[in-house]
Amino acid sequence: MKRVGSLIGIVAIVLLNQSAWGIVRRDDVADSQYTALAAQPQFAAVGKVFAGSSAGSGTVIANGWWVLTAAHVVYGAPPGSISFQIGAATYYAQNVYIHPSYPGPGPLPRADIALIELNAPVSGVTPALIYTGTLEVGKQGHSVGFGLTGTGTTGFISNTYGTKRAMRNIIDLIVRHDGVIDPNGTILLSDFDSPGGTNNSLGPWGSSATPLDLEGMGAPGDSGGPVFIQVGSTWYIAGVHSFLLDLGPPAGNNVADGRYGDILGSTRVSSYAAWIDSVVPEPASMMALAIGLAGLLARRRRSR
Repeated sequence: MKRVGSLIGIVAIVLLNQSAWGIVRRDDVADSQYTALAAQPQFAAVGKVFAGSSAGSGTVIANGWWVLTAAHVVYGAPPGSISFQIGAATYYAQNVYIHPSYPGPGPLPRADIALIELNAPVSGVTPALIYTGTLEVGKQGHSVGFGLTGTGTTGFISNTYGTKRAMRNIIDLIVRHDGVIDPNGTILLSDFDSPGGTNNSLGPWGSSATPLDLEGMGAPGDSGGPVFIQVGSTWYIAGVHSFLLDLGPPAGNNVADGRYGDILGSTRVSSYAAWIDSVVPEPASMMALAIGLAGLLARRRRSR
């Protein structure tokens, strides 16, 4: 099996939990297009996770009592210091479950995924479904963020927190935590292609150099945020943001700073679907759908 460049050792890697999280955008596309995408209803279940001095993100799943996030966001933080903000509401953790295979923060982290059990169910949003299939490669991944932003020419910029944005990026590769390309791997990779097609970091492994209309990249603090994919008319969480990396020239600059050529690494949710369903009281892949159907039936009854 092939290794992606030299992902271990000499590449620049940044875990995305440093302050507030956000989206870095194309320099030739208006910011208003990214904020408009984020306002679409399929992304309403995404909120902010605060754990001690760390800030990240998470997504409401299952019956509304649960938030899916990255393990390194909540690692080492007592449940009493963890909160989840969505809209104008704040919820607090009563329990935190980190995947048992997570060894702690490190390059290309293994099993960087966690679940937060809240003190009350989140109201006003439909929980998201988790993806349990194996066809992520080649699909458009949609990432959502609230914080640090910038463009592919500037990278992420300090003191830009607070606006919700979303971006699109093709899921290019699946790798193991040791960087080896493997269809059974547990990490999804997407690179940030520039408008001129000169920063295609994953091109040697089949990635297209042509950016999407709303191509983007994560930024520090993006940990735990979702990578949504659409299958038919249904949206699923396929990934959980974990880290940025830069493979160096010619596509990168040896600094994982959100510029063109950087790569977003996300924990592959389908690899951990069985664990998620063993922790939450109902299968997270089906519970949100049941909640949505119940609401639809209730509305139909009221309209008669």
